Amino acid sequence: MVHTLDLHQRLMLLRDTVFAAWLKAVREQVRFAHALPAPLLLDTLPIFYEHLCSVASGENFDYRQSTLASEHGGERARLTSYDVETVAHELQLFRSVLFTTWGNAGFSFSLEQSARLNSLLDEAIRESITGFILCKAAAREQFSAAAVHDIRAQLSAASMAVDHLLETRDPETVRTLAALASTHQARIASMLSEMLDMSMVTPPASATPELQFLDLREVLADVVSRSTAASRTEVAAVPVHGYWHRDSISKAIDNLLANAVEYSDAGSPVKATLRCYGGRVALSITNEGPPIRPERLEAIFQLYKRTAAKGESGWQIGLPFVRSVAEQHAGSIAVECRHGFTTFILDTPIDPRAILSARAAG
Repeated sequence: MVHTLDLHQRLMLLRDTVFAAWLKAVREQVRFAHALPAPLLLDTLPIFYEHLCSVASGENFDYRQSTLASEHGGERARLTSYDVETVAHELQLFRSVLFTTWGNAGFSFSLEQSARLNSLLDEAIRESITGFILCKAAAREQFSAAAVHDIRAQLSAASMAVDHLLETRDPETVRTLAALASTHQARIASMLSEMLDMSMVTPPASATPELQFLDLREVLADVVSRSTAASRTEVAAVPVHGYWHRDSISKAIDNLLANAVEYSDAGSPVKATLRCYGGRVALSITNEGPPIRPERLEAIFQLYKRTAAKGESGWQIGLPFVRSVAEQHAGSIAVECRHGFTTFILDTPIDPRAILSARAAG
């Protein structure tokens, strides 16, 4: 075990070297990549690199229990001008740079180790392409049908209030009904605005949030303290100063905590972790409980997929909203189910302003 841990740690020390070489190769050889900032290019790859180090050290990793690769492909579809060929090309370059850098550092692997690493890389390429295609194939008809379904109850309630307004002359009743109609109308407007923002494959410039200089640990602590999960949540975080939109990032964290509580084993802890790497920050929310079925992993992030777990009905937009917030910060959201634990990873640059400005200008 000591040897295995030592190998993993030594490979992790080469991470920055691998990514420096890969960024150079991608910008020189991959279409559309030369003008993209490093945090956007790196995306979920640093976390994927950790998995590769673990596999090289003997650990098993089943990509059917992770959305990292499909999320990478979805990010490329939503935030870049890539096509399918480009998605495959950059990951093939990653494979080449990875083995070259490790070999130059004196590492050699058995045929079995090489086969397992290549199998994981092949699976990542396949899943990235699948995620890319699924994102591009999202139909606007889904949005229209879901919007109608979701606002029907609110519209019906508002219409009933207006109908009653026409039938009464009592001033107090008029005020009550007018307030009720106004509330439902505001809710409809809010829902339509949220759905419309999330229906865009590439977020429009107008959706770019106004970022504030924040300590993300303080934001996390504040959300946890007000959450129904407060008594069950364990926080492991260091101060992380950067730029985020406080309201939307807070709502995203709250959604992830609520989701963790709903789908965890009764009484088990929920863990919230913040860690920094390479100009980015990863917020992980982990719960213990039944894993998400592999065939549902990507669906939980798709807009307006009718849910079936735990007897739910209707159109759920909580996790798609989290994805929207991540993208509005030039980041991503992924989920992993391993060893009885489910972890959602909200990953963003510490300072996404340059990326957002370039995206808006394009």
